[in-house]
Amino acid sequence: MKKVEMVRCFVVSPEPQPGNPEHEEKTVRYVPGDVFRLWRYLMEDSKGFGVQQPVTSFWVDEEMYSRERALYGEHTVEKVVEVSFIYCRDTEVGRPVVRYFPQAHFENILSFFMKNFSDEYIKGGMQKTIGMFVERK
Repeated sequence: MKKVEMVRCFVVSPEPQPGNPEHEEKTVRYVPGDVFRLWRYLMEDSKGFGVQQPVTSFWVDEEMYSRERALYGEHTVEKVVEVSFIYCRDTEVGRPVVRYFPQAHFENILSFFMKNFSDEYIKGGMQKTIGMFVERK
């Protein structure tokens, strides 16, 4: 069972993106709360993207959601998939890679995202965990 503070926001590209796997003008992102400020700075100041409508809440895996959902009161959920693996190049010890993607566009986004990584350096395989972004009303 896992619970992560999460920020949902929308990213707007400074230029049209024909390769956008979600085929939308602005795309949803789920970013862990502990790295959101740094991530936002890099997206806006280094890459020129716009970050809009941030909402802080939490992500829980399906097991925790099924056990605790009555405790959350009135809320809405969005299915979000956590992808994690250890990436180890050359003499590196290995670094954990953990990302969250909307389930509705998961396969398209995952294949686009994985172009950044070589399969030969992924150690122990990739784990996919379905969960929920919970937003209390």
